[in-house]
Amino acid sequence: MRLVHLKDVVTLGNVAIGFLSAVMAIEGNIQQACYLVMVAFVLDFCDGIVARITRMSNDFGKELDLIADHVTYAVCPAFVLYAFFRTEDGGFLNAFISYCMGMVPLVFGCVRHARNEVYDIDFPRFFLGTPRPVSAFYLMSLIGAGTHLSKYLPAEYLPFYKYFLIPLFIWIGWNNLSFRPFVSHHGRHFNKRFKFFMSIAVLMLVASGVATAVTGEPWLLDCLLFHMLVYTFLSPVCYDKGDLDGYKEYVVAKKAEISKDMQPKA
Repeated sequence: MRLVHLKDVVTLGNVAIGFLSAVMAIEGNIQQACYLVMVAFVLDFCDGIVARITRMSNDFGKELDLIADHVTYAVCPAFVLYAFFRTEDGGFLNAFISYCMGMVPLVFGCVRHARNEVYDIDFPRFFLGTPRPVSAFYLMSLIGAGTHLSKYLPAEYLPFYKYFLIPLFIWIGWNNLSFRPFVSHHGRHFNKRFKFFMSIAVLMLVASGVATAVTGEPWLLDCLLFHMLVYTFLSPVCYDKGDLDGYKEYVVAKKAEISKDMQPKA
């Protein structure tokens, strides 16, 4: 009996593209590395569609998908962040900062994965804490903006932009561990408002992708940053009535469960 089916091949394609993103970053092609994370997300989205079409949804595929997501949205962005901050003549301090920043998506992604799996963090129709793909998109779009600015800023000014982003990158990582609700597609029937704004988002991404292909400028990454900000702060206007019923009680109970587990054992 085959263990790997077509849906799993698509999932492994997600891993392959994510790894290629890390390789591109190491080779110094940071902007291309950012684009590849978006390509990996498309494959991540498609594996579920393939599973439904082929009727091959199973626990193995779900576990493989979780592992693939961790690689693509936590491990690979770590290499991109490291490459973004690292300079050849930066010395020990620059190497240390680059290493620490590369650890941000890796550490917070690992802790989030362990927390959600062990304590079964699962509130209906929502992700709790910034989803790893969203965190990766924030990081990639901000890095893309940095590489965009490097074409127009004198070289001596660019490090200041990078260091200005450090607390923002840490904040993005830290929010992986929050209990803030983010709209999930799992178990959700999207209302007309959601469908409208999702359609606009797709059109904007396509238009910015075309603009990027024509001009060579990273408008696609700029558009992605805009979308992540809208998703984070404005999506609540589209919630259905009762979407968050029981949310506060659920969070209090989960925090109490985690706190109890963290106590020293006799």
